[in-house]
Amino acid sequence: MEYNVTFMVDKTTIAKNNIAPIFDSYEWWIDLVTEALKNTDEFEMRLWEDDMEGIQSGQKFGKLIPNNRTKEIVYRGKLVPEVEEEIITNHLTKEGYIKWFTLNLKRGSEYIFTSAHYGDETLITVDTKEQVNSIQKWAEKYPIIWRVDVFECE
Repeated sequence: MEYNVTFMVDKTTIAKNNIAPIFDSYEWWIDLVTEALKNTDEFEMRLWEDDMEGIQSGQKFGKLIPNNRTKEIVYRGKLVPEVEEEIITNHLTKEGYIKWFTLNLKRGSEYIFTSAHYGDETLITVDTKEQVNSIQKWAEKYPIIWRVDVFECE
């Protein structure tokens, strides 16, 4: 059975675009995405037309994917070390929020990590209850995470 683990994180500031949260700390996000990247072979960056820093990242590392369902600009690509480096070390805009409206990481056809709404809706998918327990314990070291929710996937 798979489990989706989501994180509720305190935010104190909203960016000038009025939708992106600016967190006091991104250590929790970096730690989580770094772990997810170990099991990832493909990425997807979803952006709005004014997400210029994210668009530059997508153009540099991914292929533009036609998207007729939403107005998002979508880039996909294979995970290579340069993309990992970008995600871990260059994930913030100059204003201080995560530069991708949504960052999805995949293993095969399965999504294993999603950072949506500029990190405000972050989830990781795991396979066992033991992994869920480990993540819940891990989250305790980050005071910015005020709740961890777990959902069984069918």
